[in-house]
Amino acid sequence: MSAAAAGRKKLLTLGEVARRAGVSMATALRYKKLYQDRISSEGEGRRQRYPVAAVREFKAFKNERSTKRRGAGRKKKAATKAAGTQAKGAAGGPSLLTLSSIGQQTGISYPTLQRYVRLFGDRIPHEGEGRKRRYHPDSVAVFRELRAESKPGRKPKAAAAKSPARKKRKARVAATPAAPAPKLLTLTAIGQQTGISGPTLQRYLKLYGDRIPHEGEGRKRRYHPEAVAVFRELRSRSRRGRKPKAKVAAAAKAPARRKRKARAAKVRRQPAAGSVEARLAALEAQVSLVLQKLDQPITVTLNR
Repeated sequence: MSAAAAGRKKLLTLGEVARRAGVSMATALRYKKLYQDRISSEGEGRRQRYPVAAVREFKAFKNERSTKRRGAGRKKKAATKAAGTQAKGAAGGPSLLTLSSIGQQTGISYPTLQRYVRLFGDRIPHEGEGRKRRYHPDSVAVFRELRAESKPGRKPKAAAAKSPARKKRKARVAATPAAPAPKLLTLTAIGQQTGISGPTLQRYLKLYGDRIPHEGEGRKRRYHPEAVAVFRELRSRSRRGRKPKAKVAAAAKAPARRKRKARAAKVRRQPAAGSVEARLAALEAQVSLVLQKLDQPITVTLNR
């Protein structure tokens, strides 16, 4: 094997270098763009290859980037801590409060606090703007004062306590036994009690609705128990009232029986359309026609 062939075997692709260095392909491409002059390679474009020593170079780039990130994180933390210390010093020592913490201390809802900030922002000691706005501890007293001055503000619990007179009234009402409310009836229940049909009850409602005690309108209408007596009175006075069941049965039994008997006799008198007599008559007519044809002389014509 020649020396050139052995050299080609030692060269690696970018993917192999990234795998050996322990970085992703995207990170290897970024290192290639950033540190092109520091990476040893051969060829250009897709045919570019890297010696084994390039793996150590990529690992060095990785460590260098990690160190930079850790340093930047430390600087950011230090800057944040310094800003917090500066804010505490500007406020006279105590830490600043958020709107949520003020709501927990005062018992005022978050939307109400925001409304106070919009209306009375110049009276509330604070620092910063927007989401970074923080409030001095003195603002808690200011928010409570605004809550007391506000018309929709709630009364203090001590002032809102029940007075002795109110307690006495409530105790007297509780001691007085409440009279049971009368149970209202539906039209169906009244029909079951009186034996009057639903259409008849509805007709009475249309004609004598002002005489029937009820509550509500439409489907929610209900009737007092006294309405049962009113419906019965209307039923007794109605000209269309039914006769007693015994009399109706006795009066209707005989005519109905006579009608059934007359109808049965009429059916028996009428011959059925497809009866045996009709078929025999049809056969006789056919036989007579055949006999008439046989009585006629038979003529034979010979063709010469």
